Parts: sequence; structure tokens; C-alpha cells
Amino acid sequence: MATTALTRMISARTFFARMNEGRRNWMTEGQLVKGCEEFFKTNGYDQIERDKIFDQGDRVFNSLLVGSKQGYDGPETIASYFKPRIDRYDIGSFGSVEAILYDLLDNYENTNLMLVTDSLSYTPMTKIEELSVTLENLMDEGLFVLFMNDRSGYALFDEFEKLTAPIPVLD
Repeated sequence: MATTALTRMISARTFFARMNEGRRNWMTEGQLVKGCEEFFKTNGYDQIERDKIFDQGDRVFNSLLVGSKQGYDGPETIASYFKPRIDRYDIGSFGSVEAILYDLLDNYENTNLMLVTDSLSYTPMTKIEELSVTLENLMDEGLFVLFMNDRSGYALFDEFEKLTAPIPVLD
């Protein structure tokens, strides 16, 4: 007898509460890199590069992990920017993210920037107005955000509105 997975919707707040249940410690950059590599492999990114340097813009950016795959409209590449912990005092780091994002979008075809952070960063990123407005603007320009936990869970977002919208989950 074949079984089919049923999908139901839960609130983003509930999703992240479950994702962070029982967690007290933030992930390290090393743990995020390892998890991001698994994310790339699981999602069909068959070319994974470490320590790739992007130097065609105003800044030189070294992405610790870059994933590429053949998409419908040609190759797709995601450069990762790792920030293990984001809280109310991290508004300044988004200036660097913004500069890197624009350099990638302006100088590399089919290349996006993905901010990779611990899923514990979800609450400050969506509740602190300065952070959420900045994040919304960056995501409107093409930034992806990947939240990870230390149990191989992840959530990828390509639009800010989806951060607070119901999330489909498999039963």
C-alpha cells in the first residue's frame, strides 16, 4: 500500500519554535558551513566550491561555500555569506551584505547571495524593526536567507513576506 505525504500549513512562528525547541547554544560558523554544504547537495547543487573569490566588483569577497547547478534558464549559482548569530546590534553588518549583494548582482550572471545563519536569529530578524526593514530591502533586491539548526533542519527564504507567512510542512 502506497502512502502519500500530506502537506499542512503552520505559522512561521510555530515552525521556528519547533525548529529551535530545546536549543540553547548558537551554531558555529563551521557547523553552518557543513550544514550549508548538505543543503546544496540535497537541493541538486552538483558543483560545490570552497573559498571562492569574487573580485569583479568594488569589493573582493571570499565566499566560504558556493553552490552551482543547471537551472531552467541556465546555470544558477549561490554564494554564501555566513553570520552565525544575528541580534539587535548587528544592523551594521548588513552594510557589508548589501555591498556584496550588489557586486554579485551587477558583475556575475545568475549569481545570488545567500545569508546563512542560525535559526535562533529568526526572532530578532523579524521582530526588531531596524533589522526587519533592512532585511526586507535586501531580499527585495535578491538576497536569499537560509536558517539552519543543529539537527539538520533548515528553511530557505527568497522573499521577506514568506518569513511571516504560513509554511507548508509534511505530516
